Amino acid sequence: MSNRAVAVLRGDAGVTGTVWFSQDKESDPCVIKGEIKGLSPGLHGFHVHQFGDSTNGCISAGPHFNPFNKTHGGPK
Repeated sequence: MSNRAVAVLRGDAGVTGTVWFSQDKESDPCVIKGEIKGLSPGLHGFHVHQFGDSTNGCISAGPHFNPFNKTHGGPK
């Protein structure tokens, strides 16, 4: 059974987009594809929070999803 999720982005200053997540089986990596418009030129990063609750910003969304406790962050 494959798993799929979609995130619709609507940010400040006209940033919009869609990010698709898919995983064919549990042992496979998660494939992330996206189309984001309105960003300034240059490198950008993103992170996923553990919960989908955005009622109180990052507080209600919980910590970054990091199941393997790997060092992570945006581009340098």
